[in-house]
Amino acid sequence: MTLTNDDLQALANLLDTSLDVKLDQKLQPVHNRLDKIENKLDKVEGRLDRVEGRLDRVEGRLDKVEGRLDKVEGRLDKVESEVSSLKSGQLELKKGSREILKKVSETYELALEAWGKSTENRVWLEGKKLKL
Repeated sequence: MTLTNDDLQALANLLDTSLDVKLDQKLQPVHNRLDKIENKLDKVEGRLDRVEGRLDRVEGRLDKVEGRLDKVEGRLDKVESEVSSLKSGQLELKKGSREILKKVSETYELALEAWGKSTENRVWLEGKKLKL
């Protein structure tokens, strides 16, 4: 018996079909498992998308906090500058106060000395009047 090309082709088609069916039967559990894995990965992707959304909101809040901290830092710099100016002014006031206290003391001593001299002069003048 001699086989022709058509016979060989028909035989090849039968073998291919038979092999395809058997291969599909053998690979079906693998396809099922891959489908399950794909579903799980889809769920994980959904969860990660939600986490990403939450992280975006957190990032937005942190940006707001950072903006507020920048404002606070600016105010703190201003307060530090004003406190420094106040300290400088306070030192000048203390220096001026010391100078005033020194002048008051000198004036008091001068007034006390003048009062003492005037008392001596009065006593001297009254003594002169008595002798006249």
